[in-house]
Amino acid sequence: MSKQSIKNLGKELLLILFLSSIMAYFMGLNYSQEWQYMWKRFAITYIIWLVMWFGNSYVSYLMDKAYSWLKDPGKRFVLGILAAVVYSVLAMLVLKPLFILAIGISITDNNPETLILTAGISALILSGMYLRHFLFSWRALALQEEKMKNEVLTSNFEMLKSQVNPHFMFNSLNTLTALIYQNQDLAAKYVGQLSNVYRSVLSSGKHEVVTIEEELKMLDSYIFLQSIRFEGKFKVNVDLSDEIKKKHIPPMVLQMLIENCIKHNEITSENPLIIKVFTEKQSICVKNKIAKKQVLPGDNSSIGLTNIKARFKMLSDEPVKILDNGNEFIVKLPLLTVE
Repeated sequence: MSKQSIKNLGKELLLILFLSSIMAYFMGLNYSQEWQYMWKRFAITYIIWLVMWFGNSYVSYLMDKAYSWLKDPGKRFVLGILAAVVYSVLAMLVLKPLFILAIGISITDNNPETLILTAGISALILSGMYLRHFLFSWRALALQEEKMKNEVLTSNFEMLKSQVNPHFMFNSLNTLTALIYQNQDLAAKYVGQLSNVYRSVLSSGKHEVVTIEEELKMLDSYIFLQSIRFEGKFKVNVDLSDEIKKKHIPPMVLQMLIENCIKHNEITSENPLIIKVFTEKQSICVKNKIAKKQVLPGDNSSIGLTNIKARFKMLSDEPVKILDNGNEFIVKLPLLTVE
């Protein structure tokens, strides 16, 4: 447990001590003021507050995991109240015989005033708990939103940086230099496709999502450049239906995944790199056989994959899945539907 958690726990225990002391005083006004009775009354109220406070905290935590305040606040509120009431009733039913057995005092009787007071105290506890958890949830959502914004900015920057990097430019210029002497028409086309790649990178930050059809059009130029560079030892097989192409994904994601494949695998005549892009249920998959090579410093793919996962987390409840069985590397991207 961290120091901050211990500090927060201490504050809660002091607050419970204060509230239970007040409750014990007012509940004891019509009874004997003898010390023996008072400490028992205080012990009862303190234990009740502890059980209700921390018990309802845990109930609220479980409800937060099942129902989101952000997505379905009405259902979260109603079911949260019902769960808290059920827990509180069960807790009181358990505590009553325990108190009678331990210190010989019943925490309830048939007096209407006592029942009203008990109901009021329960309402106060529940109100305090829900106010506390609502504020914590609101603060957590605000922090999460800010974190997501930062991740988007980081993702866009890393995406741009990963494409406009010295290695890619150096390799492209080397290939272009060779083409100028060998095939000037192909060299001219190569320049046009290189220009398309950089134009796509610069325009990608304007949209949160694009259709897969649009993504594939942007990807064509990148695949063309790499095919020329590796002279038949590199191929991307795309098997997607027209219906799937209408779905959406964040821009440049497929290009980033293919670039990662190139960075981390040998591409030789003995080990050509063949990348398959296909659908599986509600996911678009990018798969390649693994032929690991030693990567240069700064070419770690985890940054790109982390950013891809963060971008999808903002847009879908389904996570990006990464499978590595030692023989094949597969990334599964959830398909997005924009209404």
